[in-house]
Amino acid sequence: MSRLYIVVIVLLFWVQTCPALETSPTRPVIKPYLHSFTQMRTDLRRDTILFKQEKVIFGVNITLNKYWSARVGVDLIGMNKPYLKPTVLTYQKERWKVDAGIFFTSQMDLALSKFWDNRFIERVPADRFVRDPTADLGLRVTYQWSDFIATDLSLVSGNGYQHLGAATHPKPAFRVILSPGELVCFGGYASMQKVDITETTVNGFFHLQMENKFKMTGEYHYKSNFHFVRKQQQNVASLYSTYSFLPWLGVVGQYDIVWSDNMDSFNTAWNIFNDGKALIVGLIFRCFPTVRLSVDYLNWRPSARHIQKEDWLYVCLEFKY
Repeated sequence: MSRLYIVVIVLLFWVQTCPALETSPTRPVIKPYLHSFTQMRTDLRRDTILFKQEKVIFGVNITLNKYWSARVGVDLIGMNKPYLKPTVLTYQKERWKVDAGIFFTSQMDLALSKFWDNRFIERVPADRFVRDPTADLGLRVTYQWSDFIATDLSLVSGNGYQHLGAATHPKPAFRVILSPGELVCFGGYASMQKVDITETTVNGFFHLQMENKFKMTGEYHYKSNFHFVRKQQQNVASLYSTYSFLPWLGVVGQYDIVWSDNMDSFNTAWNIFNDGKALIVGLIFRCFPTVRLSVDYLNWRPSARHIQKEDWLYVCLEFKY
């Protein structure tokens, strides 16, 4: 029943848009895009080499008229089969913006588009450690109160784009973004989802930027009843930064600390397995306007001494048109 609730909301929004679209006085502008991630990695401790074509995303951005736009994308190999991501209809007028369909979730979109624009190297912390879906089906309303503050309220299926056909447990979320100047931005996000128990997510972030050369972002994520396991608390603190020496050369770094608070004294194995520290450092080469190449060192240091450390050398290639 809850899944029907989400679908009905999205369909009603689409139906309401039809008259506005039909009366559009201008022709739609369609721009195709192609995005590809390729990785080759070497395990420095086990002397192995892995090659992986992670993503090939093809789609179109459509400008319907002054207020309406749409995006339709298909990842051809991300889950070993084609799937839609994202596919969203957007209405934007003055201070209002409404998204309906499969869109990047609120805790992800800023990090993916501005703060950590290096997804071809590694995922953002919320995706990598907190395991929040990067995209989901639903409806989001954003309001720009002033140049200083914006808020958005969303209701998504809670399954993520990988499990759109699964039973839905609606997930409401709220985000606030404060931008006191062009060089600084900070804010917070909160969501909740109930299956048998309620899983709550809270995160906060700050972002600093100096011209187009230096970016630094700090994030803290907290999730209670992680994976709907009672009294299982997940914490992630992350700092990531980029600096461009030259138009074609830059450095990148990310440091993450993961720790858990298990309130159940009879279940401690989960803590030991997940806690640890991760580091990424590397160089990025902008070979052509559409191609970036990165050479990176990544490691994982688990808190538990009996779990083996990991050291990887990556060569990552991004093609973006």
